Amino acid sequence: MQLLLVRHGEPLAVSDQAGGADPALSPQGHEQAAALGAWAAGAGGGGGGGGGGEKIVEIVVSGMRRAQETAAPAARALGLDAVVDPELAEFDAGRSSYQPVHERLGSDDPDWKRITDGYYPSFVDADGFTSRVRTAFGRIVERHRDAGRESVLVVCHAGVINTFLTGHLGLDRPLYFPLDHVGLSRVLVSRSGRIRVRSVNETGHVEGLL
Repeated sequence: MQLLLVRHGEPLAVSDQAGGADPALSPQGHEQAAALGAWAAGAGGGGGGGGGGEKIVEIVVSGMRRAQETAAPAARALGLDAVVDPELAEFDAGRSSYQPVHERLGSDDPDWKRITDGYYPSFVDADGFTSRVRTAFGRIVERHRDAGRESVLVVCHAGVINTFLTGHLGLDRPLYFPLDHVGLSRVLVSRSGRIRVRSVNETGHVEGLL
């Protein structure tokens, strides 16, 4: 089977939201989501589209709004109901404010510096977050390990995808890869459970929208 890991589209900024910031996509983010839907329509039919001919049989999405809005066009295009897994939420879930990456560039915030250096922010329970991510992906793999050339589209977050990839690649920093909005990473899973990272952060399907 193949995991198609996609970071959500560009979100809006949110400040001091009671119950935790859960931003919607920006207009640019909605365009990126539409481009992902068009790509998935070609990939999902198994006819040699953007997914290399592997049919997309399931869409799994984080419980956060920006991920769900990103996945919605692909779900409509493929006629699938997205499976929501709250354990695919980003490490900032529950915090009162959210600032998109493009608004944080050049910031002197110590936690932003940690992220750009490839490490979790200081407020993250690294072991707990890593365990949560591994558990969520373990469930997906268990459901589809015998699926042959079928694919699962997983729409979630940069920290989640990085944690999964760097864990299997044995890298020394959990946030090693800068991932673009709606960037696509491919992971192959054999029937024996062997995991191989095939590509990281493909962006051809959103050319001109980053």
